[in-house]
Amino acid sequence: MTTIDWNSVGADDFRRVADELQDTTIAHADDLFALVERADPQKLLSLLTQYRFFTIYYIPDLAILIARLRDGKLRSFLGSILSDELGHGDPAKAHPRLYDDFLRTIGAERDLDGLALKENVVLLDAVRGKLLDPRRSTAYGVGLRGMGGECVCQIYLTKLYERLLRNPHVEAMRPRVDWRFWDLHAGEHDREHRHETRHQIHGELVLPSDEARADLGRGYLESMVAWRRFWTNIFESVKSDAPERVKVQRSATFRGAAADGGAGA
Repeated sequence: MTTIDWNSVGADDFRRVADELQDTTIAHADDLFALVERADPQKLLSLLTQYRFFTIYYIPDLAILIARLRDGKLRSFLGSILSDELGHGDPAKAHPRLYDDFLRTIGAERDLDGLALKENVVLLDAVRGKLLDPRRSTAYGVGLRGMGGECVCQIYLTKLYERLLRNPHVEAMRPRVDWRFWDLHAGEHDREHRHETRHQIHGELVLPSDEARADLGRGYLESMVAWRRFWTNIFESVKSDAPERVKVQRSATFRGAAADGGAGA
């Protein structure tokens, strides 16, 4: 992926540079997701199950980011997103639970926790470690998990959803699939989140400070690199006879992987 000198990117050009970087990453994802259209049920489940581990990590990561932010509109807005991810007080509506409900309606086994790709757990733990690192600025963290997690994730999921609907096996079972997770993440609900997140970040970090803007860009670039690696690992795993797996429970907080071989933070 290209190297960007974020210190030379001014406030007027920041969004354009970020969008160009995002477009490159999305094009890469769209190429990968083409396999989803023709995957047999076993491969499809294997691919889709891996995304659940991002949803498990994202909630505590977002909480870490909010804890580090100063009081302001961005912090309050991200707090509202965190509440949404947790089901607004109803654990049955928390987004990781909704994703598991979706997986089970397309044939996933009951115990999903032991299926995480070790390479991706290591990747997710590394991202969390950077969020917790006091040497890294909050602007960097917002780029890494705010822009990277909320803005780009929505576009990735929309691309994945489009491909998923074209899979003949999914099409055949479509009436009995639990689509609630996708109704949120591939619809207007998350598009509004993405646009508002960008707006809040632009006002609070991009415009006021050259230093914050550069750190924001560095975190964002790193999130794009991690996203590409995350999905590449997933699609490469279906070609492997026995990819190394670890246990990650849905209730994971600051220790993502279990002690029996996982890469805990």
